[in-house]
Amino acid sequence: MINSDLQTSKLGNTGITVTRFSAGGHFTLGPSSHNDVPRRIKELNHLLDLGINYLDVQWEPEEEATAELMKTRKEEFTVCWPLHGVTQLGGDLTKEYILDYCQDHHKRYGIDHVDILLWVGLELYPESEDKVMHVLREATTKLKALGFCDHLAFSCHHSPQMAQHALTKFDDFEVMMVPYSALHPGVERELLPFAKSKGIGCVGMKPFGGAGGFFNKIWAGEMKWNTTDFGYQSCRPYQAAIRFALQNPNLDCAVPGMHSITQMDELYEALKHPLNEEDIQILDIMKKTMLESNVDVQIRRDGFEGLSKNIWD
Repeated sequence: MINSDLQTSKLGNTGITVTRFSAGGHFTLGPSSHNDVPRRIKELNHLLDLGINYLDVQWEPEEEATAELMKTRKEEFTVCWPLHGVTQLGGDLTKEYILDYCQDHHKRYGIDHVDILLWVGLELYPESEDKVMHVLREATTKLKALGFCDHLAFSCHHSPQMAQHALTKFDDFEVMMVPYSALHPGVERELLPFAKSKGIGCVGMKPFGGAGGFFNKIWAGEMKWNTTDFGYQSCRPYQAAIRFALQNPNLDCAVPGMHSITQMDELYEALKHPLNEEDIQILDIMKKTMLESNVDVQIRRDGFEGLSKNIWD
């Protein structure tokens, strides 16, 4: 049962209801990361106890921990399971590769069914995109017929133009996951409204900015930057960031990486209050830090001609 303290949204036209505050992968990355599977299982159980009902999975041992949770509590959450290795130029990509990949996960983790299969790292280019999509379509049609997955999604780590092109040219995708934070808010101007108009479920990743854990390291005290003295060891930047992300009605859910029960509880409590002036000041300092450091928080802007540029900005 979904906790009444958490806002919910329909995930596009999938028919799935998700908590807008959800949980993302990459708990193996960042300064407060860990590879402790039993600990992660406890943390995942805590997320479900809070009422969160959407989990995005990325890498081992996230897969192992989530698979264990699925054995006992799968009816309580929607799982978005990763599909790696779909290459940007086609190469030797085959239907058999994708089917074997999913069969391998079935054997290793006992996974019989996932709600959403996620192409991790969408890349489409004119010289190969039709081939890639044909192979992907053949494989996912077979996987759906076998009952392995219900829906197809992608995450886009490149340009919003590429994501928008994928949704414009191809009708295969039902869910989209893209970076969205105060550090690249331009996504809200074009990409999210466009996706929502097509009934695509919209999931925001990297609400704390990404950039290889740059801000994580600052606020964990592992590196110093002169504009951020106010925030050492503070959860406030993260609270401000998640409140910013979830104020956007076109975003069905956001999936921050959370590496401890304490972090989960801090963000959960933060959502009981609206975005405020102090939040805006904190986010402005984060932007200033990004500009002063020249860190690559904003995702690369490469994309297709004919679509608006720089809409991460």
